[in-house]
Amino acid sequence: MKSEEKDNGDAAVPLTLHTLKELKSQGFQYVQVNGFSHGKCLDYMEPSYFLLSPLKQLSEGREQKGIYEPIDSQILKEWASFPDEGIKVFVAKG
Repeated sequence: MKSEEKDNGDAAVPLTLHTLKELKSQGFQYVQVNGFSHGKCLDYMEPSYFLLSPLKQLSEGREQKGIYEPIDSQILKEWASFPDEGIKVFVAKG
C-alpha cells in the first residue's frame, strides 16, 4: 500500500470509473477538490495527491469557497480512467 493510501486509511478510496459510477448512482452531483502535500497540508501548487469530497448540491453561501467539479466532468473521467498514472486521486468516504 502506498503512503498516501495509508495516510487516508479507511477514510478514502482511490478514484476509479466504478467509484464515479457509484457516486452518481448515490445522487452526488459534485466533488470538492482538495490538493495535499506529502505532509497532509493543503497545497494546490505542487500537491502530492488530491482528495475529492462528494456533494449532492453546491452551497450558495460565499463562505463555502473551494474548487468544485461536476461528477460528470471530463477531468474526473480521465483521472478515473488511469488511476495508476500521474498524481493520485482519492474519494473521501462518508
